[in-house]
Amino acid sequence: MTLFIKHHQLSIRPFIESDKNDFTDILQHRACMKYSITGVLSKQQADDCFNMFISNKKHKMYAIEDLDNSTVIGCTGLQDCFIDEAIEPSFILRLLPDFHDHQDLLPVLQPFIKQLISLYQLPHLQAVVAQNNQFSTQLMSDLNFEKVKAVTCRGIASYLHKTY
Repeated sequence: MTLFIKHHQLSIRPFIESDKNDFTDILQHRACMKYSITGVLSKQQADDCFNMFISNKKHKMYAIEDLDNSTVIGCTGLQDCFIDEAIEPSFILRLLPDFHDHQDLLPVLQPFIKQLISLYQLPHLQAVVAQNNQFSTQLMSDLNFEKVKAVTCRGIASYLHKTY
C-alpha cells in the first residue's frame, strides 16, 4: 500500500527522484533544521539522506507538496529515534517555516497519521519533539498526541509524545 493524501493545496506522497533538490533545500534550511541534532546538512549529506530515504525498506519518508507551485515544502514519515529506550519508529515532520500556518496542514496530516498506524500495524504513533520547538509542540497537541514524558534525544532535551 502506498500512502497518498491530498487536501486542497497540499499533498503527502512518496518521494520521487525529481524531488531531490527540494529535499536538499529543506535539509539545508536553518530554521527547518534548528531542532535537529544534525543541524543544517551539507549538500552531499542531504543527497545521501535523500538516497537513504528513497531506498529504505523499513520506514518511509514522504514528501509534503504545495500543489499550487508543485514544490516539496517538507517531509514526514517514520524514522528510527535514539533515546534511552527503544521507541522506534518515530513520527517525524520537517516543514519550511513559511508553511507552518498553512490552512491545509492539519487536514492533510490527520489522515496520514491514521494511515501510517494502519500500514505499519502500530499500536500507537510516537514522536520526540525538542522542548524548545514551539511549532512542533503545538502541532503535536493539535494532532491529538499526548505528552508522555521528558526524554533526551541525541543530547537534546525533548518530550516523548504518543497518539492512540
